[in-house]
Amino acid sequence: MLKTFFHIIRWPNLLMLAVIQVVIYIRLLQPDQSVLGLDEIILLITITMLIAASGYVINDYYDARIDSINKPQRWIAGNTWSLKTVMKVYGGLVGVGALMSIMLAAKLSLFIYLFIYPVAIAGLWFYSYALKCRPLAGNLWVALFCGGVVSIIALPDVLHGNAEVISTQLWYYSLFALLSTWYREAVKDLEDMAGDKLEGCNTFPVRFGMMYGKIVAIVLGLFLITALIAWEMTQTDSLKKLIFTVLEGSVVATTAFIWWSKDHTYFQKASLLIKGVMLAGTLVLLIK
Repeated sequence: MLKTFFHIIRWPNLLMLAVIQVVIYIRLLQPDQSVLGLDEIILLITITMLIAASGYVINDYYDARIDSINKPQRWIAGNTWSLKTVMKVYGGLVGVGALMSIMLAAKLSLFIYLFIYPVAIAGLWFYSYALKCRPLAGNLWVALFCGGVVSIIALPDVLHGNAEVISTQLWYYSLFALLSTWYREAVKDLEDMAGDKLEGCNTFPVRFGMMYGKIVAIVLGLFLITALIAWEMTQTDSLKKLIFTVLEGSVVATTAFIWWSKDHTYFQKASLLIKGVMLAGTLVLLIK
């Protein structure tokens, strides 16, 4: 039961999300001057993880039949767990997150969090229920969410008129998070074509064909490369510049690999390569 729970909430992704937010707090804000103290940052990170976890769970709920085709080895909703159990877990995650949002809003005297939390939950539900199978729109929705998750750390200081504690590097990283996620989502659509087609999920490559799906992914890869070059131009440290060069080369190589890919296994490898680029982009923030 516990193993299945950690599997359905994608604990490695949640751990990566928490690490990213901790790194942003330490490296891109000034913790000693930020309105976010230790209690508040722990609450905020936990709430973000609960939102993301609930998004993964509700996505599995609506993708139960598609996952039985695309990912039979990782098929939980309607297989390892009943759909009723999945919804109970979803409700529990949403409920705990709601209580923590109330606590955070009270601590910071920022009751906008009482609005942001249900909007985020509703947005992820809407994605799984209606947007996921719409060409491009679903991918962009997820990308905007990921960009927002990164920048949400800065919101309390912005609303308290304390924006000077925020490094401009945060906005470059937010753009990187948005574009790299959008790029990966486009590749995942190519990876999941077989199951999506059988279940009538009208993603871009299903509707227009693999070739046009590849073109969309390649264009997004070029956008990501452009953003990385712009971010690199703000750096003065030689090690950081070297890492950016490697990242740019990796995206170029991945984009070429996508063009020559022909089936599920190749696109799956491309998706993993992009995930590596996303992780490496985060590690750049650790270098002073």
